[in-house]
Amino acid sequence: MLSGASSREELNCIIGEMIGDLNSSHTYQGGGDLEKENTQSVGYLGVDYEAEGNFYKIKKIIRGAPWDAEARSPLEMPGVNIKEGNYLLAVNGEPLTTAQEPFAFFQGLGDKTIELTYNSSPSFKGAKTVTVKAMKDEGRLRYLDWVETNRKRVDEETAGEVGYIYVPSTGIDGQNERMRQFNAQWNKKALII
Repeated sequence: MLSGASSREELNCIIGEMIGDLNSSHTYQGGGDLEKENTQSVGYLGVDYEAEGNFYKIKKIIRGAPWDAEARSPLEMPGVNIKEGNYLLAVNGEPLTTAQEPFAFFQGLGDKTIELTYNSSPSFKGAKTVTVKAMKDEGRLRYLDWVETNRKRVDEETAGEVGYIYVPSTGIDGQNERMRQFNAQWNKKALII
């Protein structure tokens, strides 16, 4: 152990700083006796919540992009009729209130089937239930929504004459993204890449 480092995490930090001083790309450190934290996956619905009174309202359902079918909000699946503006009242029968932030009710529910109770008003009277499979990560969904929002803006501001393509990396994943987006817009007069 290097002098001054009292844990493996601190040693990794020191090694990382030394690697950074080399000014060399694609150089990494890893391994060692790291402590493993006890974690629980959080379930995600792919929505933005809005607190209203004692309940949470679904402010926005995050939609991916029509050119990519990988990531979809569980609320966009066939047979799920929860809409933007509906109140999410309970998760697996447990009332969901603004006393806690909404993700507290989804602890340990990532990638699991859950029951949601919802209504168009903040009341259990007349509420409906639906079963969905929660996501364990909504990063890809939010990324696709961001790209699609930019694409739509370019499309609207150029009367459909210019396309927008976002390439996230130069790796295989980035090239796959580029081709998906390109194939949907190849006939435009210009492309912003």
